[in-house]
Amino acid sequence: MKKIIFVVNMMVAIVASAQTTSSDPFLIKNTPRTQVPNDVLTNDTTHWTISTLSTIGYVNTNPGPYYNSYKSGGGMIVKFRFKEGGTFEFILYIQANTYGIDTETWTQFEGTVEFFKNDKGHNFMRTYANKGTYRITKNGQTTSRPIPVSDLKAQHSNRYIWERTTLKDDLNNDYLLMVDLDAHPGAAIDKAGSIDPSWVSKFHIPKKK
Repeated sequence: MKKIIFVVNMMVAIVASAQTTSSDPFLIKNTPRTQVPNDVLTNDTTHWTISTLSTIGYVNTNPGPYYNSYKSGGGMIVKFRFKEGGTFEFILYIQANTYGIDTETWTQFEGTVEFFKNDKGHNFMRTYANKGTYRITKNGQTTSRPIPVSDLKAQHSNRYIWERTTLKDDLNNDYLLMVDLDAHPGAAIDKAGSIDPSWVSKFHIPKKK
């Protein structure tokens, strides 16, 4: 009897392993998913987006053809796309410029997503990153590498509180408010004052016409 139980446990472990990873060291397979609610669903040409621009700029004071030219200190773009069938794509682009170094970095990954509600009807989601790429360009030289499974699981698969809303000072866009519960485990949608406003990511998308 003990041998049978041992064999059954081994088979369960093997099946569970097959559902999470593959022979590819940079790919996770068969992660959970649900249908994407219409409130956050995007099409092939739109993303939920956050963009910022550095307030620092640099003026070239070296003699030559670029004397007195100006360049921004950089900026950032974050994009989420949620697709039918319970999949998502994430892109983070950062540009950082100094006097002599121009750097661009991309983090891109995709995977599956689960949407669910708690007993009070508040919206939650969990992303499961399956595969992705890190890429960096420094002064015109580009290198890239696949994101390792350890990063996909630990850094890029996350739990969020989310809500779609409109802002009275921007009537041309809809907003997706998200709080990363892995970064801020104390955030509780049911507890007043538990969410610092700085934790809320405000993604926007053009209103449908």
